[in-house]
Amino acid sequence: MFLVILLLSFLFAKELCLEFNINTDDPYLNKRVEQYVEELALESGFKLGCSEKSLNLPVSASFSENGIAISPKQRVSTYLFSLSVNIGNESFSTSVPYSLPSGAFGELPRRKALEEAIKRLRLPIIKYFTELYAGKREP
Repeated sequence: MFLVILLLSFLFAKELCLEFNINTDDPYLNKRVEQYVEELALESGFKLGCSEKSLNLPVSASFSENGIAISPKQRVSTYLFSLSVNIGNESFSTSVPYSLPSGAFGELPRRKALEEAIKRLRLPIIKYFTELYAGKREP
């Protein structure tokens, strides 16, 4: 019975075409933001596809990193990772601090900061997609 209901929900779901324009220097960030926005659109009830009847939404993203603390060795040890995602006419942004105690440059703390920023944007983006799906908001 559950599978029948699930199948019917996919048959009558609205179709959404996401047009990504994410051009950052970090390929991991590009791919992760694309995957995440697609997951949230699916979670909100849309099915993904590009046809004449689908709703087209442009998606862009940008990020910045700024040093906010200096270690005793006069190296930047804490950064502020800022992520901004634009979907249609809406903009979602957040900032997450991360640190590198030695003052070195590392990829893992930066990726953890990206994942934390994505988690912080989850609810506002789901709310946007849900309102879009229900027809309460224009794209």
